Amino acid sequence: MRAFIAIEINDAVRENLVKAQDKIERAKAAKIKFVEPENLHLTIKFLGEITEEQAKEIGEILEGIAKKYRKHSVKVKGIGVFPSYNYIRVIWAGLEGDEEIKKIAQDVENAMRKLGFKKDKEFVSHITIGRVKYVRDKVELMLTLKELVNEDFGEFTVEAIELRKSTLTPKGPIYETIKRVDLG
Repeated sequence: MRAFIAIEINDAVRENLVKAQDKIERAKAAKIKFVEPENLHLTIKFLGEITEEQAKEIGEILEGIAKKYRKHSVKVKGIGVFPSYNYIRVIWAGLEGDEEIKKIAQDVENAMRKLGFKKDKEFVSHITIGRVKYVRDKVELMLTLKELVNEDFGEFTVEAIELRKSTLTPKGPIYETIKRVDLG
């Protein structure tokens, strides 16, 4: 199964992110595959293909990590891009007050490396909202995104870490929670 480790966001933040997606889409500056509202989340680590046995082991590891952390709130604010404004591939919403998330991500990274998963690039807390297929009007796209650079999308409580399965379909991925572990 194709899997990743994630943190869920709440409906209020989700609705605000969908409004931002709509605004970006209305600019018609690029062909963008927006993340479906129900699929918006914060990825801690993408794992790729794993077995049922690995899923069980990863679930147990996540239980240990989750015990070390308390539930806490983070603010979702601003729109950013990867890799750069000169070459936009991913559009994302940023997080403020994410120090605990970064520590969780580091613990997950260290534990997954021990299981043989390759190291990710430096972790950046973000919620992917769209993937750019091609740009029609670079200036218009940049202006639209810059308007959202300080936008406040609300806050959510980090309550749990989830191991999720991703099934790819022609209409987009379908995510299913395999294991959810509440924070201490």
